[in-house]
Amino acid sequence: MKYFVVLFKFILKSIYGVLKLLPTNKKKVVLISRQQNTPSLDFNLLYEEIKKIDKSYKVVFLCKKMSMDVKSLSKYSFHILRQMYHLATSKTCVVDSYSIPVSILKHKKSLTVIQIWHAIATVKKFGYQTLDKKYGRSKKIANLLNMHNNYDWVISGSVAMNPIFAKTFNVKKSKVKAIGTPRIDYLIHSKDKIKEEILKKYPDINSKKVILYAPTFRRNESISFKKILKTVDLNKYNLVIKTHPVKVQKVKNDKVYSCPDFTTMELLTIADYVITDYSAISIESAILNKPVYFYTYDYEEYTKNNGLNIDIVKEMKGCCYKNFISLYKKIESNKYDFNQLKKFRDKYVTNQKGNSGYILANYIINRKW
Repeated sequence: MKYFVVLFKFILKSIYGVLKLLPTNKKKVVLISRQQNTPSLDFNLLYEEIKKIDKSYKVVFLCKKMSMDVKSLSKYSFHILRQMYHLATSKTCVVDSYSIPVSILKHKKSLTVIQIWHAIATVKKFGYQTLDKKYGRSKKIANLLNMHNNYDWVISGSVAMNPIFAKTFNVKKSKVKAIGTPRIDYLIHSKDKIKEEILKKYPDINSKKVILYAPTFRRNESISFKKILKTVDLNKYNLVIKTHPVKVQKVKNDKVYSCPDFTTMELLTIADYVITDYSAISIESAILNKPVYFYTYDYEEYTKNNGLNIDIVKEMKGCCYKNFISLYKKIESNKYDFNQLKKFRDKYVTNQKGNSGYILANYIINRKW
């Protein structure tokens, strides 16, 4: 494995050395992701903001999921070559996840790399915080693949998250900017429009109060829905279960909604109650002032095997439950501390003006924050 990676890096560096001889297009930005095969919401919104400021700017989307089978990896190699070409000829690169060529190659001094992670904050630890832990990466592989190297800027959702993101991506605190991501703007400005689109597709979903369950991604581990399905009265509530897009799990119950046409964040607009565990969807829920509950059935185990950046038990008192029946009873009581939720929101979402996308686009074009 080690020798293969070393050889692979040598080949890429050799090719990239030639590609860097090509001229840089000072009006080109490349957006790279391996989260999905189509541009993310953040990428699309950033594109719109860039075009508002300068229509002549060229924006290149390079979005492709990476599978680990031999056939898919061989195809992905050609995609990496495309990434390398655009990295060599762009002024700016924006990534929302780890990118092989971004991190392992030595770039032109004229290239600026910006990491806008696919979550505005991180309740759970990840990246460099979880190396060699159960839910984390191997330290040897991370070092071998130069994990999260070469970032000039990392975008966070709040001042409180800045030191955490610095540790996560192994960068200096001065490189982390708490401007927020375009998705925050989308939630603030488009919540009514999103809700309308969902109700057009699923007109009956609003016939009862909606409970949205959105657990975090657990590497090499499936999530059981038995207790939830056994407890929630589906004659009284409409239940939407939305698992992480990296590992989608189907629910064998015709009465439960999955809403594949919409993201978890979009589904927040129709939710009356949001249940998660260690996902940053809790913070996005707070932006919309949605009652959020934490189903932390494996709290001690998860804290030991992964670790948390936010002490949700302390910061969201009365909202964390190991037992789902107790959580459900709390929902049924219809009592919720919205003042506590506001404190949670204000701490982890510094910029609530709805102009995060503009600030980022303005920096890309004018180099001004």
